[in-house]
Amino acid sequence: MGKQEFLDKLRLALNGRVSVETVSDTLTYYEDYISAEVRKGRGEEEVMASLGDPRLIARTIIETKGGEPSEASQEYGRDGEVERHRLPIPGWVWLIVMLVVVVVVLSVVFKIISALFPFILLFLGVTFLVKFFRDWAN
Repeated sequence: MGKQEFLDKLRLALNGRVSVETVSDTLTYYEDYISAEVRKGRGEEEVMASLGDPRLIARTIIETKGGEPSEASQEYGRDGEVERHRLPIPGWVWLIVMLVVVVVVLSVVFKIISALFPFILLFLGVTFLVKFFRDWAN
């Protein structure tokens, strides 16, 4: 198997299973690696034999990159390849989420204050009485 055949099999095995960026980065890496090894004096067939089956390499990459992209996060790019991206969340959803968070936080704060309210009143009453009697005694 030659360099181009290896790269084509690797591309086919990766397409649609990992992001377009991962496919591109992987192909660039192996193309550069093969070229560097050939420049060092190794034969192309020897380099291909040392790399092994491109489908096994692709399987390892797919497993480490998390498998196939979900259908909800797929979009087809210029080459018809699946691109991975995050789905945008509308601004009104963020507004509702923030309002819910504020309401929950305020609810918790007011529950704590209401639980401590009798103790706060007692403390303020005792403090007032102590100050009143100190001022009265002087």
